[in-house]
Amino acid sequence: MQIKFVNKYFLRIVRFSFLLSILISSLNLIAQKKTNLEIFYTLTDSLVDKICSELPQSEKNLLLTLNLGQSYFLFSNNIKDRFGENGKEILQLSSGDLDNPEINIVLEGAGVEYGEMIRDGWFGTHYIQRYSTIFGNYFNTFSGGKKTEFEITKLDTVKVEDLKYLENESFPFTKGTIPSEPFLSGFAEPLIAIGTAAAVIVLFFTVRSE
Repeated sequence: MQIKFVNKYFLRIVRFSFLLSILISSLNLIAQKKTNLEIFYTLTDSLVDKICSELPQSEKNLLLTLNLGQSYFLFSNNIKDRFGENGKEILQLSSGDLDNPEINIVLEGAGVEYGEMIRDGWFGTHYIQRYSTIFGNYFNTFSGGKKTEFEITKLDTVKVEDLKYLENESFPFTKGTIPSEPFLSGFAEPLIAIGTAAAVIVLFFTVRSE
């Protein structure tokens, strides 16, 4: 009787676990993580939004100078497009209006750092924290002509196994040093597996004897 009771609920657990795994897989497909390069594009968007917040809504035209260097030249078009999305038109030459703001952006650096590796459960997937940062300064003539330093960081968590897809070989700043798995994690898991298997065997024979 007890064996039938155990088997009944064991089958329910198996069915529930199967359905749960399907649901998790579906959610992972829906919510794909952005690549490191895509994260940097969102950081430059945040920078442009910050600069535009310092300009009056009525100010539609501006002169823009970008000092991105060879390493970060690919952000140029994205920065210009973001100004357009904020309702600002970039002039090639001064319109003659002395009040047209001049924006000079200097991107000094961008990079990715990874935090400590963690595991989702005893035998789960390895995850790692991802720190993506851009820093530099900009000069805005409309807001007093003072140089403003900026550092914008985004923190999220990604799967270690996905890093090879998230990094870009063509752009070194999208790559970071991956820390090794904690020693105790790798050492303890075989012991846990052996202990769990032993407990299951003891429980099985105990139920049968009763």
